[in-house]
Amino acid sequence: MTPQLPLTRSLKQSLALVASLSLTCFAGAQDAAGNGGFLTGLRGFEHFHEPVGQPIYFETPFNDTGVRALYLKHDFAGNSALMGGDVTIYALQARVALSERWQFIATKDGYSELSTGLLGNDEGWNDIAFGLKYVLHADKEKDYVVSAGMRYMAEHGHRGILQGGTDEFSPFVSLAKGYDNLHLISNVTLRVPTDTNQGNVVGHWDVHLDYSINPESDTVVAPVFEVHGVHYLDDGATALPIGGLDYANLGTQPAKNFVAWAGIGGRLEINKQFEFGVVYEFALTDKKDDIMDTRLTVDFIARW
Repeated sequence: MTPQLPLTRSLKQSLALVASLSLTCFAGAQDAAGNGGFLTGLRGFEHFHEPVGQPIYFETPFNDTGVRALYLKHDFAGNSALMGGDVTIYALQARVALSERWQFIATKDGYSELSTGLLGNDEGWNDIAFGLKYVLHADKEKDYVVSAGMRYMAEHGHRGILQGGTDEFSPFVSLAKGYDNLHLISNVTLRVPTDTNQGNVVGHWDVHLDYSINPESDTVVAPVFEVHGVHYLDDGATALPIGGLDYANLGTQPAKNFVAWAGIGGRLEINKQFEFGVVYEFALTDKKDDIMDTRLTVDFIARW
């Protein structure tokens, strides 16, 4: 199929909504907090390293301002319901500290190129997701922070790449704890579609560990290990025996209600402002039972 590169009307409306919400939040933060923490957010946790894998739903508890460029190459198992193939994703995330506690997040957008034995080849725009996050508790002395938030995903993606099925709300809670040069970050998320025939209710949990090898340097190297889990909590109307994992919400009837995968990689951080990350991810559960075989995730983060 020929990709439709121009933005659709609905996608333009979503972008306008994101921009409007951003400006409204900016103004509100300035009025309410006297500009305290605007753009700078909550300082004191810059020595932590951001997770790399599962970038759409693995939200950290930190509050800062920055952009994140993403590249993902995800392979499907040949003996899965999709009959092999892959999806390549190009995306950009943005986060803006509105005050010391509040943050605006834009976590899903971009363009995907999908190729499967079952559906053939197609490409197009992804769904759009954005929301707000609030720092519930931060203890710099104990190196501990907890945040919660709500994310909204609008179904403006191209159906040919398994996007655009349903709107979705996803509340989440995230925490981080430092143990000297070892850092733990975890997250739990519940994804609730507005139409339970077109989407599944899905639970996520994620765990990230990193270790700063040379924390006193301006260029810090940190190996990374991550584990991710997805639980399909109900069935949709589509009689397909796999779910959409973190890529899509398909409203299917997965044969297995739990999928897990792990990732190994590293981060390179420069002056606590720029971060480059790469992780190779692989299935821990049977790869034929869902869409997770292997994945390469690469990102670059620039902070305010």
